[in-house]
Amino acid sequence: MRRKPIFYLVLVSLFLLCSPADAGETYGTLSGHSIKVDGSVSDWVGVAPTKLDTGTISKGEFIWEDALGDDTGNGRYTYPKNPAMARAADLKEFRVTWDSRNVYFLIKMTMPGEWWAPYRVIAVDTDGAGGGRKGMRVIQQGDIDTMDSDSGTFGELRVSSSLAADYVIVISGTYRGMIWDAKGRLVAKTSGEKTDTPGFKIKDSNVATIEIQVPHKIIGNPQGRIWRFIVATGIEDHGHVREIYREAEEWHGGGGENTVAEDGVDPDFYDLASPDQNTQEIELAGYGANAPAGESRSFTEIKKSYLEIKFSPFLSSTPK
Repeated sequence: MRRKPIFYLVLVSLFLLCSPADAGETYGTLSGHSIKVDGSVSDWVGVAPTKLDTGTISKGEFIWEDALGDDTGNGRYTYPKNPAMARAADLKEFRVTWDSRNVYFLIKMTMPGEWWAPYRVIAVDTDGAGGGRKGMRVIQQGDIDTMDSDSGTFGELRVSSSLAADYVIVISGTYRGMIWDAKGRLVAKTSGEKTDTPGFKIKDSNVATIEIQVPHKIIGNPQGRIWRFIVATGIEDHGHVREIYREAEEWHGGGGENTVAEDGVDPDFYDLASPDQNTQEIELAGYGANAPAGESRSFTEIKKSYLEIKFSPFLSSTPK
C-alpha cells in the first residue's frame, strides 16, 4: 500500500489542531483560576475566540462566543411588544472556570430594556461523555400552576438521555438564582436574603453581564472530569421563564405554534449555546404542536446544543 507523504500528514495534523471547536466538542483541558464575585469582571482574563459560535480555553477559562441576532428560538420567535423586554434573551458569551472550592460562571447578553428581564438556564451533566443516565431530562421540574418560584417551572425543554442534567442553575434578573438537583429538588437559592445558601453568589456587572459562584459542596468537584453544559436564555416572569404565544402581545413574545393553548409545549427559550443558528432553530422546533400543556413527552429535545469541558486533574489556584 502506498504511504502518504510525511508533509501531508503534518498538514492534516496542524489543521486538526488549529480548527475552531464547535458546541458539543471538547476544547482541551481547563486548569482554572479563582474569581472574586464582586461585580467587577476584571479578573476574567481569558481572550474570547474571534469566530462566533465557537469555544476556546484561554488563561484558565473556557469561553464560548455566541452569535448575535440569533435570538429567534425556532426561527420565528419575536419579543413582547413592551420595550422593557426588547432583546433581553440574546446570549453573547458564556465562561467557566474553577478552583479548589468553587465553580465560576460568567454570562454576557445584549443590554435588555430593564434589569429584571433576562432569564438564564445552565443545565449541568456532571457524568460527562459515557456517564450515567439518571439525571433530569425535563429541565426545571416543577408545577407552573403554583407560581411558586421555589418549586421550579416548565420551560418546555427536554434533553437527550446522554445529556441528562445532574444540576440545573437558573438566574432570573440580576441577583436571583436557584439550583435543582437530578431529582428536581431545590438544593440552593440566593436572592440577597439571610436565607441564601452559603457560598452561592450572583453579582451583576452592568445588568447584561453577571458572574456566578457555585461551591463544590453544592454542585460537585469537576477536577479531572468531563462536564457538559446546556445554556438557554429566555425572559423572566416572576421567577419563571415567560411563555411564548402564537402572536406577540405586550408581555409575551410570539412565534410559538401550539394549537391547543397558549401555555402549550413550545419551548420558551430564545437562544441556545449551539453550533450554529440552524441547529438551534431545528432543536427548538422539535415539539408536538398539538400536544396539551405539560405533556413532557412532546417537549422539544436538545441533542446537539451543548458544551463539553474537560477539567484538569490538577488543582487550580487558591481561592481568593
